[in-house]
Amino acid sequence: MKKILILCAIITGCQSVSPVVSIGKDAYMVGANVRGGLTSDAEVTALSVRRATEWCEALGKQMELTNASNSGTQGWTPQQSQIMFKCVAK
Repeated sequence: MKKILILCAIITGCQSVSPVVSIGKDAYMVGANVRGGLTSDAEVTALSVRRATEWCEALGKQMELTNASNSGTQGWTPQQSQIMFKCVAK
């Protein structure tokens, strides 16, 4: 059982998503980090996008992506995604 848990940790890695931060009028930023594992850049970005979408939906609005950047290398160095977005009327 212990070997299975270790294998799962290697494959999935440790994920975290930052709180949403206001960076201007109706503009926000959020980031995600993944350490270890076999997570693609798209999956790391999706973590940030999901948090942004939840944020805007809680405001009764729709998320509009304005900028995205990624860094790190899958399976080698920690991967990071940072997005900037706005919440706009549906």
